[in-house]
Amino acid sequence: MPIIEVRNVRKSFDGMGVLRDICFDVEKGEVVCLIGPSGSGKSTMLRCINLLEDIDAGKITVLSEDISAIRDINAYRRRVGMVFQQFNLFANKNVLDNCILAQMKVLKKDRKSAQETAMEQLKKVGMADFAKAYPSTLSGGQKQRVAIARALCMEPEIMLFDEPTSALDPEMVGEVLSVIRDLANEDMTMVIVTHEMAFAKEVADKVVFMDNGIILEEGSPEEIFNDPKNERTRQFLSRVIKKEFVS
Repeated sequence: MPIIEVRNVRKSFDGMGVLRDICFDVEKGEVVCLIGPSGSGKSTMLRCINLLEDIDAGKITVLSEDISAIRDINAYRRRVGMVFQQFNLFANKNVLDNCILAQMKVLKKDRKSAQETAMEQLKKVGMADFAKAYPSTLSGGQKQRVAIARALCMEPEIMLFDEPTSALDPEMVGEVLSVIRDLANEDMTMVIVTHEMAFAKEVADKVVFMDNGIILEEGSPEEIFNDPKNERTRQFLSRVIKKEFVS
């Protein structure tokens, strides 16, 4: 049974359809990358999975539970971590405190135990030496690595990434993608919205191409990047990765 099942999901804002009958599955340990032009509904789909948006129709099942019936959202988000474009760190707290706050409030850990977990995850993303630093002193790439460590401190079963490199300078992108690549190698289940096509081709088990609120094509990276069947997919990829696909 898939760890995430999305069935006929629809979502509108002010009468405009953003998601239209979206269906896809994510298996345990699988990395699924959602690609497509801006405004295609990718981030909205991720926000629906994380209960940041309510769907208008359809069904999303996560970890064998219909998420529309979930009442304890904090408990759910402990199991389903999310990393945003803009980091969302607390500016008035240092790196370590950013990583221990949710552990103490949601998991009810004592401070010592939370600190131990935080330092372990900060070490994993290469940020242990910055534990006492404040977000204002960090680069964009460093902030995003802290945000990833903070999410991992909750020991999630699934990680959602909403364009984790879009707010970064080009030279910072690689360090964040390296952390996500390491998680993939550890068989973390992940859904990643990304514009980094080379990264998606390397790390994804499945690629889903969305446009105008519809899934036009999905398949393995080899199928999508080397032999796309949909003309719109070919057009998008030829522009994004500067490569012409032959029909």
